[in-house]
Amino acid sequence: GVEWVNREDLTSYGVRALAVGGTGYKGDSSGTLTKNSYAFCCPIGTDGSQYDGDGVTPIESALAMKQVMPDSDEMLLDDVGHFCWSDVFGGETLAPELTQFHKDGRPWYGDDDIVEKWGGWL
Repeated sequence: GVEWVNREDLTSYGVRALAVGGTGYKGDSSGTLTKNSYAFCCPIGTDGSQYDGDGVTPIESALAMKQVMPDSDEMLLDDVGHFCWSDVFGGETLAPELTQFHKDGRPWYGDDDIVEKWGGWL
């Protein structure tokens, strides 16, 4: 689990790691779900509004693996969202702004063009 991963030196096991983070979804302009998600993931006392990320995970959290695995690779994907909000029931209720962004054509990690970018690392 996460506790073991944070405790062990995974490079000694030959494990490679890639931290992927999306950008372009600002905490102060991407809706309540984004702002609250960023506030949850970032330092205590922040409201999430000053962070950037994929709409759910701020960049700082997405790339935090470097703290426990210094040799891990990182990849930032510009203007990529966390999820395909407009493809699921309830997306407009849970995350109306993110749903509209997806409807407007903004990509998410699972779009074919985006998978090619991070999947090539595998």
